[in-house]
Amino acid sequence: MRTLYNNKREGMALALAMFAIVVIGALIAGAFFASNQDFKIGRNSLVAQRAFSAAEFGLNKTMAGWDQAMNLAVKVGKDTNFKYATGDSGSAAVKITRLNDYTYWVVSEGSAGVGTSVETRRRTSQVLRMAYPAVRVGGAVTLYGGGDVKGSTQILGTNVNPAGWACADFPGKDTTAIAYNPNSVLTIQKPSNAIGFPQSYKDPAAGDSGSYVHYGDESWQTLVKNADITISADPGNVSPIGTATSCNQAVTTNWGEPHRDLTAVVGCENYFPIIYSTTDLHLNNGRGQGILLVEGDLQINGSFEWNGLIIVRDDFNKGNGSATVNGAVMARNANFTDGGSLFQGNSTFQYSKCALESALRGSARLLPAKKRAWAEMW
Repeated sequence: MRTLYNNKREGMALALAMFAIVVIGALIAGAFFASNQDFKIGRNSLVAQRAFSAAEFGLNKTMAGWDQAMNLAVKVGKDTNFKYATGDSGSAAVKITRLNDYTYWVVSEGSAGVGTSVETRRRTSQVLRMAYPAVRVGGAVTLYGGGDVKGSTQILGTNVNPAGWACADFPGKDTTAIAYNPNSVLTIQKPSNAIGFPQSYKDPAAGDSGSYVHYGDESWQTLVKNADITISADPGNVSPIGTATSCNQAVTTNWGEPHRDLTAVVGCENYFPIIYSTTDLHLNNGRGQGILLVEGDLQINGSFEWNGLIIVRDDFNKGNGSATVNGAVMARNANFTDGGSLFQGNSTFQYSKCALESALRGSARLLPAKKRAWAEMW
């Protein structure tokens, strides 16, 4: 009788099934882990990018919204801090350090996901320079086409600081009263009309037409382009409009506040606008400060007061009155057929390094430095 053996392997299917379940479970767990890691990496990268965008926003916001009053208010080596909110609940903390008279270092730290487990910060920096118009004035008055000085007009090259102004950072020295083109004719009626060191000077720079339109990195065109106020008709009476803490710069007859006494509109003391007149300009009463650019002739009557720089494309024709100008005046005499400039009446033109520098710096805008202007710090 032949014995039959049972070759069945009992339990093998169950073992294989359990093994398959374990393998599939491991694959699912691995896939889940990998996808979760990808999700976290993507989420963190997105938050990091939002933080970086916030940091860049801080830089751009600072440059675009620069308050030109800071050109004079912030001292070298001092810091100024700002904080801006972004539209995606992020923020940018900006620190501005003034490196020298014309350069600032701006560091912006952007934050995103604040208060969550994925909070991220990124920091960028940028070097900004002041677009400072390096105007070459020869004296209290600089003339391309010569002119006449008569009546009771006084043109003084003696350097003075405007009453009440903070001028410690702008030391100056006395200069000539009138610098003029060596190829032009200047007539001074009497010695008291022009007092300077010397009284007048045949200045080659005054005879260079480029002195009246090119100012270092800036020019007539760039100043016109960035003018705060553009007018095409006589403005009438101009005067500062504001309070002790604010200045209404939207009003085109607000040309800043040159006074530093009890009559001053304090909020406008650091407002040095660039004013551009597209045609001949006649000024009567009022006061202002900054840079005044006139496309044609300029005539001043009445008791107008001005601290800063005046550049006239054609001639300066002084009318009647007792105007006072502290700073410097330049006249290009673009139209040779109408003669040169005329100074008469009872006005005073006084050279002031402080008024001139305050106007040039107080109206300057900021630009990225040409080299190594931007860097991501982390």
